[in-house]
Amino acid sequence: MKLPHLTFGVSLLLLAGNLFGQTNQARLFIPFLDKESQSNVVVSVGFDVEQACPLEFTNVLSNTNLFTLEQQKLIREVFVKYKNVTTNSGPPGSVLTDLHQTNYIIQAVGRPFKVEHWIAHFQYTNSDAYEVITFSGGVFARYRNGAKDGYNVSFNQTGGGTLLSFGQIKHDLPNGSFVRLSDLHAQGTTWDYRLANFDGSHLEEYYQNTNGLVLGKYLMWNPNNGRLIMEADFKGPYDLQKHRIDLRTPQ
Repeated sequence: MKLPHLTFGVSLLLLAGNLFGQTNQARLFIPFLDKESQSNVVVSVGFDVEQACPLEFTNVLSNTNLFTLEQQKLIREVFVKYKNVTTNSGPPGSVLTDLHQTNYIIQAVGRPFKVEHWIAHFQYTNSDAYEVITFSGGVFARYRNGAKDGYNVSFNQTGGGTLLSFGQIKHDLPNGSFVRLSDLHAQGTTWDYRLANFDGSHLEEYYQNTNGLVLGKYLMWNPNNGRLIMEADFKGPYDLQKHRIDLRTPQ
């Protein structure tokens, strides 16, 4: 006769346990952004433990859930476009219009060091497009047409390999995909970005910009195994640069 009362009591305990677990579950934050700005950001995978990546987010350029076919083509063209670029010779179809050197001082290991850059301007001969390419160890290029649409791309050393960063631009603001891809073919001590091979490379980072602000999914992976390091969802437009913090500075 007491069985219904026992069942009801167990149900209450289970409900209370579930509610207690939900209310005490620690909320996740993106560590390189200030917490106060993340009220409209939902982080489902943090940096503490890697997780298996769902097929829909597989970190390859051919993933049509992340890239349109046009975006895939554009990024693949970038893989080879800058292989033969120098301070005097630009991408195919362009001519050098200006070359100058800049330098600035940085502090490293408590000492000042002078960093030198060569900046080359190239104009395309069959259109109003142009490139501004900075050479300093790696390469940073800004491609624009007359409407200020184009992309930013850089090739930098990471370990013994190369990290490619690519971001689409519209009206001189970030619009469209921003990605980082890793070439995991180590070059040793004689690193040269022109020797990088991104065929079959894997994504490290992905998000979408709208009028200069991040919106939607922000994903980061371990490129060696494809597991998710971070998965976040920006529910509203977010200024990534404004809220970025320096993790080297004690908080």
